[in-house]
Amino acid sequence: MNNGGWKGQFERFFRSLFQELNLTLIEDLAIDLGASNTRIYLPGRGLVVNEPSVIAFDANNGKIAAVGREAKRLARRQPREIRIARPIKDGVIADCEAASQMLSQFIRASSGRRALVGPSLLICAPTDATPLEQRAYEDTARLAGAGKVTLVEGPYAAAMGADLDPRAPRACMVVDIGAATTDIAVISGGGILYASTRRIGGSEIDRAIARYLQLERTLEVSEDAAEEVKIGMGATGEPRNRRTLAVRGRNLKTGLPQEIAVGREEIDMLMRPALRVIKQHVRLALEEIPTEASVDLLDSGIMLSGGLAQLHGLAEHFAQEFGVRVQVAPDPALAAAMGAGRILEQALPASIREAMNECRDGFSPPSPAI
Repeated sequence: MNNGGWKGQFERFFRSLFQELNLTLIEDLAIDLGASNTRIYLPGRGLVVNEPSVIAFDANNGKIAAVGREAKRLARRQPREIRIARPIKDGVIADCEAASQMLSQFIRASSGRRALVGPSLLICAPTDATPLEQRAYEDTARLAGAGKVTLVEGPYAAAMGADLDPRAPRACMVVDIGAATTDIAVISGGGILYASTRRIGGSEIDRAIARYLQLERTLEVSEDAAEEVKIGMGATGEPRNRRTLAVRGRNLKTGLPQEIAVGREEIDMLMRPALRVIKQHVRLALEEIPTEASVDLLDSGIMLSGGLAQLHGLAEHFAQEFGVRVQVAPDPALAAAMGAGRILEQALPASIREAMNECRDGFSPPSPAI
């Protein structure tokens, strides 16, 4: 019989059926619910959602108008009939209802169609989340239609996403610098020896840039525009010989639109206070961990993850400051989501992992926007 006989045809049919069911029966999802972006990892598929943590409502009837990138575009135009919500603040959920509606839309987008069963969610959370904040994650997930909800410390997930082995006996340190928080964890033997969170991150720099432009340059800009200045002048890969950057906003004296040039020295100066606090946070961790773990860091060093880890020269600056090797995760902004996804995949039975790998060979996930 051609094409491998009936057995071959049955095997191909079973594989295609598994792929089809995997689109409709979502069982597990890993989620990095960040103040800036929400990222969702589907085992066997990889990263399937990478969208701004923004939701827009119709101010007249309260219905969802847009989520993610489209909601962020609406926020920039600020139409009267639209109400914008950013439900994640300071690294935790501030508005459970808006967060659940946003998350529900993202979960639906992760498969391209409605799920027939409520998924089990593994959600990254700050290491020092209070019981009340942890409850907010659980309530939000269940309102979004989830079944089982499990929380994992963000830096532990980031360690997995940065290709570290948390089960190794030698201690390693992860510094996860996101938009709203900086999480530090020292991990050894599969456990966390030390963990701490400071509510400071890239958004603090964005606000400092916006305040400076308003007070010193009489130019009003949004925080999104300030973030673009930070990225344009400081992100890894940008030419360091660029001395100025054009910034557009509204002149506060004339009320008219204006474009000005901002110097690199100005932006570097505005970054220093936030970076100083982050360095103090790391130094405190180095002072409080056990001596044996501190010695291990001479070999394993410090791993940086999170969006702010992409700042040009940050790893070199930290290495000089602390006297240990400092490296940046391969894809720092996505490390926590990727690591949480790997935790899910490793927990699956071997037979299911093999089936997912076979299906993954013929699947091309959507390219995430970073």
